[in-house]
Amino acid sequence: MIVDSKINVNSSKDEIIELLKSKNNLEKFHPFCLKNNVINWDKDNSVDYIYYFSGKKYKRKFIRWNNDGYDLEIYDNRKLAKISWSVSVNDEQSIVKIQAEPYLPYKSRSINIIIFHVYVKHMLKSYLNAVLKGLKFHIETTNIVKENQFGKHRWYSA
Repeated sequence: MIVDSKINVNSSKDEIIELLKSKNNLEKFHPFCLKNNVINWDKDNSVDYIYYFSGKKYKRKFIRWNNDGYDLEIYDNRKLAKISWSVSVNDEQSIVKIQAEPYLPYKSRSINIIIFHVYVKHMLKSYLNAVLKGLKFHIETTNIVKENQFGKHRWYSA
């Protein structure tokens, strides 16, 4: 069960990758991020925390870096999701893609599937879309994204 979102960005792949791999990057473009504290910033051993306006706090552990992006895992009191960021080029535009694989906590596969399709998929898609809009806005204007700039989110807005 995977949710993904992508957006065309008028910038070079190298500039986008540089932003994505920079410390505290979420503070520049993430519309629901209050704070992005780095614990360790060393490629595959990188760890940081994202603090949301809603009060939630998640640990992000980076598990694979490459020339096109990276993969990371999100933790609360358990592993919540695997996230993949990638950047490609098509027709002189860069395409940024986020792919999220949530790990639902229910023991029953059937319940996980129902919850995913009825609720989680839609909430996660709107979240990913807002994050990508923030990245595009920041890269194309150099302005810092404001809280809830692309609308509020039930999980992460105050």
